[in-house]
Amino acid sequence: MPIRLAAACGLLAPVTYCAALLLGHLAQPDAYSSADDAISDLGAETASSAWIYNQLGVNLTGFLVMVVGFGLWHALSPDLLGRLGAVAVSLAGLTLFLQGFFRLDCQGIDEACENTSRNADAHGLATGVSAVFIFASPIVLALAFRRVSSWRNAWLPTLAVVPASIAASVLFSFLGSGAANRAGAITWLLWLAYIGLQLLRKGDEVATEPRLVPR
Repeated sequence: MPIRLAAACGLLAPVTYCAALLLGHLAQPDAYSSADDAISDLGAETASSAWIYNQLGVNLTGFLVMVVGFGLWHALSPDLLGRLGAVAVSLAGLTLFLQGFFRLDCQGIDEACENTSRNADAHGLATGVSAVFIFASPIVLALAFRRVSSWRNAWLPTLAVVPASIAASVLFSFLGSGAANRAGAITWLLWLAYIGLQLLRKGDEVATEPRLVPR
C-alpha cells in the first residue's frame, strides 16, 4: 500500500503543477508573461488568485513529492544510496511545499517591486535549496538503481533526467527565463511520474508475491 500510494502521487504531481501554472497564468493581468516572468510571481502577495499557485502548485505538489520519497525509502531499503536518494526527493518536496507559505512581496511586473521582507528572503532560500535537491536526487537514485537488480532498468533513464532538464531549460531560454525555469521543472516532474510508474510495478509485484500462511 505505501508503494502504490507513492506511485499514485508521483503520477499526479506533474498534473497538479502544470494545472497550477496554466490556471495561475490565466488569473494574472495581461502584463504577466509566462515566458519572461518568474514562476514564483504567481504566488506573490500582489498576484491575482495567488492561492492557485501556492496551494495547488507548491503546497499540494510538494506534499505529493514527499510521499514519493517515502515510497522510495520503503521500496529501496536497506540500500544506503537508495535511502539517500529517497531523502533527497522528500526534501525537494518539503522545500517546494514551504514556498507556498513564504511568498514574494510583489510581482516583477509591479512598479518599483522590491522583495525585501523576511518572507521573500525565506522564499528565495527555499527555492535555492529545492534546486539543489532536485538536481541531486536523480543522480543519487540512478547510482542506487544500478546496484539493485529489480531497479536496474531505471538507472539510465533516471541519470538522463539531469542533462534532459538542462537541455530543456537551454532550449526554452530562447523564449525567456520564465519559460526556461518552467521547462526544467516540468522535465523533473515528468521523471517523477516515470518513478511513479516504476513504483506501481513494484507494488504490483509485492502484491502478487506468495505469502506463507502459518498453520
